Amino acid sequence: MSNISSVQGPVHTPQSAYHAEKAQKPGISFRDMVAQTQPQGNYVQEAVTPSLETMLKAKYSNIHYHIFDASSGYWRSRTDYPHYLLYQDGDKTKAVLENWQPTGPNPFYGSIDGKFTAPKEIHALGRVPPGSKAAVIHPKVQERMEQDPAYAQEIYAKIDTWFTFDAARNEAIMPGSTWDMSQAVAIGEDGNICNACSSSGGGKITCSQSSTDEGESWWELRMARHTEFMKLAVEKQIQRKTLASDFLSAVALKSQLANMMHTGNLQAIFGDEIAGIPTETVLAVTQAQVWGGGIAS
Repeated sequence: MSNISSVQGPVHTPQSAYHAEKAQKPGISFRDMVAQTQPQGNYVQEAVTPSLETMLKAKYSNIHYHIFDASSGYWRSRTDYPHYLLYQDGDKTKAVLENWQPTGPNPFYGSIDGKFTAPKEIHALGRVPPGSKAAVIHPKVQERMEQDPAYAQEIYAKIDTWFTFDAARNEAIMPGSTWDMSQAVAIGEDGNICNACSSSGGGKITCSQSSTDEGESWWELRMARHTEFMKLAVEKQIQRKTLASDFLSAVALKSQLANMMHTGNLQAIFGDEIAGIPTETVLAVTQAQVWGGGIAS
């Protein structure tokens, strides 16, 4: 069957002659009309490599993508840092978070006589839609990714692996605690994770803390300061899901976590540090928390 590229000229049936005559009027010829539909020269359409933002939104439809420097230590040390803004779009979010400065002493965040007490910024996390995600990319990393698609793939793997790893480890430690968890991660100028946090729908938050910050390591803090809050979240879940379902989910995620730690090459994906803490330390503490110091299996 012939196609238009094989046609050397119009066949002069009455109908085609009419169209040929119309095409010969000033403006464009019939031959030009045919030529415009054909590839020109040695033109080859190049495949378009998706951007980091496109790749993340393809997998996480509810992710908020920001470009600014989010390496501030206030993310880790201040309980009134407005993390909830990470789950909102717009220039205002960038302006507030990138330039945020504390005022006054650090507000109390903890439990008083069994009652959860925290600043309004922590409570605002309770209004974040369950399962939300946020990624903040340093401008220099964004610029490099636009020039180097392979680097964009590397950053994507780091963010995607972190979301999976963090959810698996939390669920393995406390079954039922991650059903409504939201997660945010920031990539610093060096391309490594410089900050990370996760929160539940009740407004409880777990933040990263670097080795240069005062106080305990954020990894140890998870099991110390937040165990009570996680238990409360699980108790609420009894009304929504059965504990058996939570247990089965935790077993599956624990197995997934073990596989990641054994064969996932996490050290290579995350790099030397996660939020200022050696990756080896993060993995060692995770193994101790999940398996009690035993061997992940």
